[in-house]
Amino acid sequence: MFYSERMKRIAILESSSRSLINFRGSLIQTLCQLGHEVFCVAPDAWFADEVRALASGFATAEVARCGLNPVDDILYYQRLYQLLQKNRPDVILAYTIKPIVYGTMAARNLGISEIYALITGLGYSFMNVSYHQKLTGLLAKSLYRRTLRFDRRVFFQNPDDREEFINLNIVEASKTSLVNGSGVDLQHFAQQKLPDGPPTFLLIARLLRDKGIMEYIEAAASLRKVFPTARFQLLGPADPSPSGLPLSAIERYTEAGVIEYLGATRDVRPFLQQAGVFVLPSYREGLPRTVVEAMATGRPIITTDAPGCRQTVREGENGFLVPVRDAGALAAAMRRFIENPHLIASMGEASRRRAVQNYNVHEINRAIIEATNI
Repeated sequence: MFYSERMKRIAILESSSRSLINFRGSLIQTLCQLGHEVFCVAPDAWFADEVRALASGFATAEVARCGLNPVDDILYYQRLYQLLQKNRPDVILAYTIKPIVYGTMAARNLGISEIYALITGLGYSFMNVSYHQKLTGLLAKSLYRRTLRFDRRVFFQNPDDREEFINLNIVEASKTSLVNGSGVDLQHFAQQKLPDGPPTFLLIARLLRDKGIMEYIEAAASLRKVFPTARFQLLGPADPSPSGLPLSAIERYTEAGVIEYLGATRDVRPFLQQAGVFVLPSYREGLPRTVVEAMATGRPIITTDAPGCRQTVREGENGFLVPVRDAGALAAAMRRFIENPHLIASMGEASRRRAVQNYNVHEINRAIIEATNI
């Protein structure tokens, strides 16, 4: 364990209480073990008890994660300001766009100078396909440009996002750092025995179009005609985002026998244990935690040659990369595992090795703590 020179009051601002537990839980625990006081803020209280069990305190500041209502955002800023004024943190760690933008504004107006932004992916607003995405993208870039200049350091999870922000003059290169995602606990996500039987593919994601779910369904439909025993599973909750898919649509494909929709869960490990190959045909990620969890359990990966995703796969060693929005290429990659099942074990072993080498949560936490001098 590494030790801090003095105790600090740290506020962690997130877009959901679930993310505080699933993605930041280990960091919160480490900061508390170092003697710091950690106060967490999220828009919801679904995991409030779990957060309070780890941190020194928890409060809610409601905001629509994907909404564009300026009144809601002003109220969110005011709530953050009140919470930071009351708790007087020395350090702000803010994740995702609204906590970063409005957390930075509130902290600056309160004279808090140790502000750190952690960009966990650029998401919907940076897809630049639909008119709505282009509009929200312009707004997001403007807000980031106005606020990140006040942050001491900005962390990115992949080099593509970092380069884009630098090229757009949103942030100075000297203020940026790269980290390998949020990491995973390699003991919690231990290597698991591969299942017997016909190949089972699993996609874990929120039900969003930009996770490549429709391409996955299209690929599954084509493969089921040739390989009727192959299984194609989907796990994840619905999402209110503009790119969200209605549950009714997913259920239709389940009823048709194309995929198996498994619902949502707090613990993905039993579902990974039942699968042989993990698939994420996402259009863009920060660094996909679900992929890293699957790698840690010893599953080969099929994902896209897209920012954040491509970092997880060494082509032909622990999986395959396919073009974005290409259901045909995705089907071809899955077919390789169906026709060559021996690849699942060898590539799964390679995935576990890459997870151990690159995605140990404790090493990633150490890098963040050292870079912020907390």
